[in-house]
Amino acid sequence: MRIYLDTNIFIAAFERRDAVSDRLGDLFSTGLDRSDKMFVTSELTISELLVVPLRDGRRALVGYYSDVLSENEWLHAYPVAKAVFVSAAGLRAERRGLRLPDAIHLATALATGCSHFMTEDSSLAVAGETAVPALRMLRPDEPTLKSLLESLQS
Repeated sequence: MRIYLDTNIFIAAFERRDAVSDRLGDLFSTGLDRSDKMFVTSELTISELLVVPLRDGRRALVGYYSDVLSENEWLHAYPVAKAVFVSAAGLRAERRGLRLPDAIHLATALATGCSHFMTEDSSLAVAGETAVPALRMLRPDEPTLKSLLESLQS
């Protein structure tokens, strides 16, 4: 299983304090225990993540996100290459209204062989199910995260 993490998953995990952020932390910890990199995101994510912390002068959060999105043992930040842009254009051609950043995320998930795509964006989840039926869309809610953690720990 390979899970693509949309930008909003990092925000939920690292900027909120609730049951979902706790579960996401547990989920990321399971990635540390695996020999393969189970989690994937696009390098586009760093650009999306840093906007508000830079605007608000939250330097510690900027540094934290920069560290998290650098190559590490649990997460692969995939570069946005020409093939991803071409694939994203194809997805947008098939699905009117799909925004370019969302199409880049979906195309990156496909390029990296992800089986699942986790997002809090309900419109992206619907678009993704239609445009990319090969990807199973995951919402980061308590029941989904609990089930996912149980399946990974068994």
